[in-house]
Amino acid sequence: MGVTSAANINADLRAEEALDELVALARMIAYARQVAQDVKLPFATNCLDLALEAVKQEVGEGLTRDLAELSSPVPQVSVKRH
Repeated sequence: MGVTSAANINADLRAEEALDELVALARMIAYARQVAQDVKLPFATNCLDLALEAVKQEVGEGLTRDLAELSSPVPQVSVKRH
């Protein structure tokens, strides 16, 4: 295994760990938002809604990058049934 491939593996592991941490953060925010809603704290609920949306965007961008790296260089072929 070369230095480049080891660096790529380490970068992939760090990216996966960061994505896992963002998902965990989203779960915590969602829980806190539910509690704020249950005890009728509308301002806190709104703030947590904003925080959750921001984390969801980060997770979405991370997944988009991961999927782009996995995409095949071969063009997709459309199959039509007759």
